[in-house]
Amino acid sequence: MTRIILSSVDESPTIGAMLRYVPLLALALNLFFSGLLCAADEGPMISITSPDKATTFVYGSIKERALVWNKKEKVLIARVTFTDAEQSSGQANDDRHDFRLPGVSFDEAKGFFFATSAKGVTVPVAHIKKALFFKTIEVLPNAAVRILRERGNVTVLLEAISPNDPAMHPSPKNSDPDGTHKVDADKILQ
Repeated sequence: MTRIILSSVDESPTIGAMLRYVPLLALALNLFFSGLLCAADEGPMISITSPDKATTFVYGSIKERALVWNKKEKVLIARVTFTDAEQSSGQANDDRHDFRLPGVSFDEAKGFFFATSAKGVTVPVAHIKKALFFKTIEVLPNAAVRILRERGNVTVLLEAISPNDPAMHPSPKNSDPDGTHKVDADKILQ
């Protein structure tokens, strides 16, 4: 004869035992969703860091900045002038530096500067702006030249996204929020 002995102790998990897994579950969910968010936001499509570094006034300010095209070397240059005028009690000192931005090409016929992404996508980043007697180079709305200064050490970055990126264009009123907004690149380049 076989005897079955039933335990009188309830072995179902208690609330206390279940609560000890809550922080582990929260950590797993946090890591999962942060990974999804990072994958969706990959940063700028193009990011060019100048190979040129500079050291300037720690407490100085930016006096002038301009983009210049070097025809001989075929390279776009960010020219930045720093000054210590606010800190100086006498003569203000200026400190000018040039930062090359390699990988930018110039289409003279259209007057536009282009950069190519790692995936081979060509993106306009700047254009020639004609004034009365001179020409300047102006950054397009989809691009930014960033001057990073930390304790007098200076680095320059050129960052750009596609002009067709939805972040560049507010959605039309009464439209599908999931719809894409296309921009005619030929209209921009005219």
